[in-house]
Amino acid sequence: QNALYQSCHEDENDVQTISHKCQVVGREHYEQITRSKKYQDRQDLYYLAGTYDPTTGRLVTADGVPILC
Repeated sequence: QNALYQSCHEDENDVQTISHKCQVVGREHYEQITRSKKYQDRQDLYYLAGTYDPTTGRLVTADGVPILC
């Protein structure tokens, strides 16, 4: 949950489809923030889980471990 994968995929979206900004941090920082007393179920906080290559369909975790799909 709240994991994002970076990708070189590009897409065009109308500016009206953007609802708000979000914050993307590393997994360790994400876990620190969510354990904090100041954290209040922020729905705009995500962590970088890894990368996705749309040409090969390959997922790799942020630690460099391939994910088999």
